[in-house]
Parts: sequence; C-alpha cells; structure tokens
Amino acid sequence: MKNMSCKLVVSATLFFSFLATGPLAHAQTSSEKEVIVVYKNKAGKDTVLESDAEVEQQYKHLPAVAVTADQETVKELKQDPDILYVENNVSFAAAGGTDVKVLSDSNETSDNFKQWNLEPIQVKQAWKAGLTGKDVKIAVIDSGISPHDDLSIAGGYSAVSYTSSYKDDNGHGTHVAGIIGAKHNGYGIDGIAPEAQIYAVKALDQNGSGNLQSLLQGIDWSITNRMDIINMSLGTTADSQILHDAVDKAYEQGVLLVAASGNDGNGKPVDYPAAYSSVVAVSATNENNQLASFSTTGNEVEFSAPGTNITSTYLHQYYATGSGTSQATPHVAAMFALLKQRDPAETNVQLRADMQKNIVDLGAAGRDQQFGYGLIQYKAQESDAAYTSAEQAVKKAEQTKVQTDIDKARELVSQLPDPAAKTALQKRLDNVQSYRSVKDAKDKVVKAEKYKTQQTVDTAQAAINKLPNGTDKANLQKRLDQVKRYIASKQAKEKVAKAEKSKKKTDVDSAQSAVSKLPDGSEKTVLQKRLNKVKSNNLKTAQQSVSAAEKKSTDANATKAQSAVNQLQSSKDKTSLQKRLDKVKKKVAAAEAKKVEAAKNKVKKAEKDKTKKAKTSAQAAVNQLKASTDKTKLQKRLNAVKPKK
Repeated sequence: MKNMSCKLVVSATLFFSFLATGPLAHAQTSSEKEVIVVYKNKAGKDTVLESDAEVEQQYKHLPAVAVTADQETVKELKQDPDILYVENNVSFAAAGGTDVKVLSDSNETSDNFKQWNLEPIQVKQAWKAGLTGKDVKIAVIDSGISPHDDLSIAGGYSAVSYTSSYKDDNGHGTHVAGIIGAKHNGYGIDGIAPEAQIYAVKALDQNGSGNLQSLLQGIDWSITNRMDIINMSLGTTADSQILHDAVDKAYEQGVLLVAASGNDGNGKPVDYPAAYSSVVAVSATNENNQLASFSTTGNEVEFSAPGTNITSTYLHQYYATGSGTSQATPHVAAMFALLKQRDPAETNVQLRADMQKNIVDLGAAGRDQQFGYGLIQYKAQESDAAYTSAEQAVKKAEQTKVQTDIDKARELVSQLPDPAAKTALQKRLDNVQSYRSVKDAKDKVVKAEKYKTQQTVDTAQAAINKLPNGTDKANLQKRLDQVKRYIASKQAKEKVAKAEKSKKKTDVDSAQSAVSKLPDGSEKTVLQKRLNKVKSNNLKTAQQSVSAAEKKSTDANATKAQSAVNQLQSSKDKTSLQKRLDKVKKKVAAAEAKKVEAAKNKVKKAEKDKTKKAKTSAQAAVNQLKASTDKTKLQKRLNAVKPKK
C-alpha cells in the first residue's frame, strides 16, 4: 500500500437508493413474500411468531418482525387487530452506473491527494482547536468498510444474509468512511474527524443492493450499541412507515441521524429517510460553492456540503474520487462529531441547532430548498482563541526548551476547557519537558563528575530519578554510579586511615561501614586488611590490659583495661575478656570496701580521741579511697573534728 505507484484513483458517482418508485410494493410474483410486520402489543408479536411465517429478523427497539410468508398468511396478519400494519421488504440498490473508470498511474497518483473539499468547510480551524471527533461513535450504515491503512475501524455489524463480516465488498462504504475518519498520517487523505470511532454497519451487499430488513437491523444495532451519529448515504423516493418509525425511535434515544437528500437533480423531492424530520438531510455543493447539478432539493434539506470530485479511501488499499450526496453526507456527520467533542453534553437536538451557527449562507437568505441553512463551515469560538494561545505557547516551548516557557505553556494548557485538546497539547509539553529534564540531569551529572562532592551527587541523582525509564536514564545513572564509587572509595580510605590513627571503636565502626559499601575488588580487600589489622591490634592491647589488671588488681588498671575492651567489636574474644575483667573489678571493689571500712574506723577513732595523731591517721586512710560518696561523707566528718589543744 505504501508503494503509491500501484495505487488506483477511481472516479465514480457513488450513491445508493431504493429502486421502488411508488408506495412500497413488492415485485415478487411467487406465493411467498418478504414483509415487515409491525405489531401493536405483545399479543400481536406472539401472533407473528406463532404463525406459519418464517421469522427472518426480530428487532430489539422496533415493534416489528421481518418474515417470509405466503400470501394467505400475510393477509391474515394484516387483518389481525393486534397487528398495526405490514410492509413489503423492498430492495434497494445503487442508482447510478456501476462502471468504474480507472486512471493510469501517470495521470493521478500521489502520496498526498489534493482535497479541495476541506477548505470551504474550514475544518482545519477545528483541528487547530484540537477537535478530531475523539470518543464520538459514528455508525456508517452502508456496504461495510474495507481494511485500509488510512482507516481505523472500531467495530461493526453485518445485517446482510450471506456473510457475518462487515468488510466492504462494494467500495461505497469505505469511500464514505474515509471522508469521515481517514487518519492524519502524512499520506493519502485527511478525514474530517480522524479520531472518531467509526463502526461499519453492513446493510448493502457486493452489488450495492440491500433491503428494508437490513436497513432496520442497522438502525436497531446502532441504538443498542449507543451510537452518537448514524451516517446513511442512501435513500429512496418511496415513503416507509416502519423506516420512519425506526429513525424516529433512534432520534428519541439521542442518536443524531444524517442522510443524503438524493441524486435526482434540483426540483426533485428529497429521498427518504432524509425527508423525515428526525433526520438531517444533506445536499451537495461543487468546487464553486454552487449546488451540484445532480443534488436533490426541497424544504427538508437542512445543510449542504461538498459532494463533487471527492477523493477518499477505497477497496484493496486504493483511493477513489466520487461525486454525489453520498459524499456530501459524511462531511456533515463528521462535522457533527467535531461539535459533539467540543460540547459533549449537547443532545442531538442541540447539536442540530449548534450546526446552524457553523454555516455560510448560500442561495436565498435564510433556509432555502437548495442549501438548507447553508454550507457547513466551522466557526471558531472563544475557547478556540484560548487553544490558539496555548498552542502558540507550546510551540515556543518546543523551540526554546526553556523551563520558564514550558511552565508558561503548561499553565495555559491547564486552562483549556476541552479535555481532548488539553490532552493533545499536554503530550507535546511532556515531550519538551522530557528533553528539558534529560538536559538538566546531564548538566548535573557533569557537575558531579567535575566536583565529586556528595552534594553534587545527590542533586544529580534527584534529577535522574525524575526521568522516565529509558536509555538516557540508564546511561546517566551509569556515569553517576562511577562518581559515587569514586567518592565511596575516597571516604573509605580516609576513614580507615582515621581508624588506624585513633583506634577508637566509633572510628573503626565508621570505617567498616564505608568499606562494606565498596564493590568487591582489590581496593576493598586491601582496605579491609588494614582495618582488620587495627581490630587485631586493639584485641592485643585489650588482652594485655586485662592481663595487667589481673596481675595487679588496681582501680587504675581495671579502668584502663575496660577502655581497651570497649574498643573491641562484638565477638567471643570481647565477651571472654569482659568476663575476666569483671572478676578483676569485683576483686578491686572488695579491696576498696576494706579500705572504706578501715577509713571509717579511723575517722570514728579521730572523732572520739580528737587527737592530732588520730586525725592524721584517719586523713591518710581517707586519702587512699577513690572518689565516692563514702569518701565525701568521711571527709566531712573528719573536717568537723577539732583536735584537743
């Protein structure tokens, strides 16, 4: 499909119409006939289902059953009081010729086809305002839709009897669908509402033929599946009560129906279902904004749209050029989708009134039989001005990539009322912000690489953490991790050196923590050996100190040994030495207790004798005590003794 040299551009008049020319009458001469039976109540429905008629189709939203029955059964049904009326299941088919003129490759092929029809309706103004038909559901009741690279099909339904596929095997439905929703992908054509959800409702066969039963099925399916808009580029010159009831029912359910006025020429009556008041009737204009020569006119015409030489998608990944009110109708359906996106809460009635504000009046002033209210033409609103300002700000941010411009654009975008427009611009801003964030992170990593401080590393890490996962983030993280390793190595070396100098447990612990964080390697091994040596020397010092305290159990030796033991890491050696030292402490405490008792006795004696000799002896005993509450009390008592003169 991408190779445009093999594309075919087809010129044809594509418009479908019922073949009936008078009141709906069946052309069959056989004893059996296909009819649509409309019942008044449940009893009437049961009568149809229990009759000899073969049931072809029941409808969910229409009080009708499509059946095949002999003439006698049909007569009985017509006479039943619970039956409202019976209509023939008339056939309909393409009104124009079926010849397709294939143009040669050299005559007209291009990656991008010219679309004159977009300028008169000023749809590009709507696109600039972010309107694309997003989330609006449009049922194209036609010959189906063929798979095409320029189209997205949301789903569909087949109402024809020979296939369950809604794939187009005629071409007309695909052509209509492209006018509505061809993608804006840089090649082929641009649809008016490229993000509308298009559903293929196949009611016509490969020959462009169908019947009333199938059309009713398509409308019934559209109601069930909550379509917002139905496009019917088809019609008949004959009235049908059940068709009238069906479109009225859909309209009551909130569906907006758009149909072609017909191709019988000016002065001819508008075709059905376009002629019904619940349906928007569309006439066709040409390149000069004049009424197309083939376009049917009448009081029922509501709007007009381009309908001559319209290029759109076609079968087998091709494109085709066609003319007819069939081509004008999807212009209006798509424009309604844009208005629906702009004002999602508006009903089908309100949208029809809204469209009257989005026209250019052609022909006689006001509504006329040729153009209706006028040629559809998108009119910018005040909200569009807000969108334009926001888009310009986004463009500036995309150009400068300066954070202040990004922030200004983000503020303007946040004030937009339309969620779809806001989302589209927000995505563009997010891309700019992503670039800005990556650049900021790169600058901060470079700074961290230059200064290699913890502060610059922390700042760079915070910037990297804000980046989405991807190559940029991974590469910057690798560079920053190298800086982190350098800093960690430097810190570990400094802390090990400090531990070697002070031999304090706090310094040893800090050094051990720093060494443990290093990646496995020769550097970590060397630093751990140096640290282990400090630990080993501390153990040796503690062992010697405890042995000295055991040998000479003095308070000074016990205190020195405890200090040495305290520098050790928790281990069996430390536990063992502490137990030995605790025994020494008990021994020192016992000796101290004896000294305290002896000092008490001498102070008591000094208090009794009050001699200088007794006080001197008591003072010597108190002086030998280590600082304690007992020593303080005894000293006070001794100070109170006054020797005899």
